[in-house]
Amino acid sequence: MMTSTPAQPGGEAASRSRILAEDGRDILMRRSLQEYAPSAHVQIFEAASALDDYRVHWFPRHLETAERCLERAMQALAVGTGEGDPAAWAVAVPYMVELRALHHSAGRLTAFDLSPVPPSRFTPVCPLRLEKISYEGHQRILDAARWLDRAHRETDRFHIARAQHAIHDAARIIGEQLPALSMPLWTLIGRYCAEIHATNLRARPGTSRT
Repeated sequence: MMTSTPAQPGGEAASRSRILAEDGRDILMRRSLQEYAPSAHVQIFEAASALDDYRVHWFPRHLETAERCLERAMQALAVGTGEGDPAAWAVAVPYMVELRALHHSAGRLTAFDLSPVPPSRFTPVCPLRLEKISYEGHQRILDAARWLDRAHRETDRFHIARAQHAIHDAARIIGEQLPALSMPLWTLIGRYCAEIHATNLRARPGTSRT
């Protein structure tokens, strides 16, 4: 029987979480991250668009817009989820923005894109990049995205199960490195990121998806 109770974060995770631990319900059937913080979803997409504009056109105002939208998204997620650790969100939200930005660059050569420099959170050498803190967790998110993409194209019902397993693994692995957010929240973050990247894969029909 599925139960919906407030998440019980362990260790250092926030004690005022609004995330429901929907035990017994498939990950993809749970209340989504954007339902907890709809304005954050909008800000993430706007930040990604502005970041891509900066990489293409090299205008500082575009990077300023991306950074401003990033801050608003972090604040909205902290309020909407009830878990407000700024360090954890400073890792998770730029990762979401970077994944969405890939959607905008899907059809072009990116070798000459301009990279932001420190102290921007979007600089490639930023130590708070999720793929640096938890490379294995990052890879499991990408795995989940590939399974979601295959589920969109094929009828094998096990693709969804494999995607959900990968999301769960990613949440567990990343949560061990960043315990300030609860496991149920990391699960929603992993799902959100996997769904974004699955959309990227569908926008790149010539890309290998295996």
